[in-house]
Amino acid sequence: MLKLLHADLLFTPGLTHAFTTRHGGVSEGAYASLNITRSRGDKPENVAINRNRVRDALGLDYLAFATQVHGCDVVRVDEAPRGEQPAGEADAMITNQPGIGLVAQTADCTPILLFDPENRAVAAIHSGWRSTVKNIVSETIKAMAEAYGTKPQDLKAAIGPSVSPAHYRVGPEVVAQFEQFEAQSGVLGPRDGDGGAQLDVALACALQLRAAGVPQAQIDRSSLCTYAEEADLFSARRSHHRGETGVFGGQGGVIGLRRD
Repeated sequence: MLKLLHADLLFTPGLTHAFTTRHGGVSEGAYASLNITRSRGDKPENVAINRNRVRDALGLDYLAFATQVHGCDVVRVDEAPRGEQPAGEADAMITNQPGIGLVAQTADCTPILLFDPENRAVAAIHSGWRSTVKNIVSETIKAMAEAYGTKPQDLKAAIGPSVSPAHYRVGPEVVAQFEQFEAQSGVLGPRDGDGGAQLDVALACALQLRAAGVPQAQIDRSSLCTYAEEADLFSARRSHHRGETGVFGGQGGVIGLRRD
């Protein structure tokens, strides 16, 4: 049975969204069962069935995927994707076209969904630590402003499940890049003996949303950890720690405007 997670902030007429989980698909083994990612060895026909189930459950005509590269580029999606062709090489997509669901694929990274109720536009963001350092959140909001006239104060944002700091220790080279955040922000934990620290990427994204002008009351953040919630969510880091690097499925954040 399909199990989808939702953010209360995004329950509004004409809008559909979800954060997918592992439940309700046909994939097997390490990909069981609702894997929506094609790039890690799952059978393409199973991924296609899984994606179609998500599309249908959300009442959408199409799902759009990008080739995610941990950057800060944003792709505007103005028409339905052709077959399995990606919308582009980017880590964020925006659209104001009904029927198209934008998908941010994740397996520890932070998925962020944005909705502009005034101009009827949406965005899906994949923000790993590299994209967060580059402030893909700000770049996406700028792209929505240019394309649709979006104002940050109107946006509603939902941050989906991602790896929690308790399960995400990074080395000093990554710590140095997050020192742009104030020490008291909580983004970085205390330094360990090697100069590393626990990192809270989702909190960094939430702070970037606030800095861009999105009101705190219009930001919803999931407390679920992809690493800890093994029964429900895929995790790249968990698989790596088990000696199965690169063998894991992926979930995603999906958002779109309904046609009805």
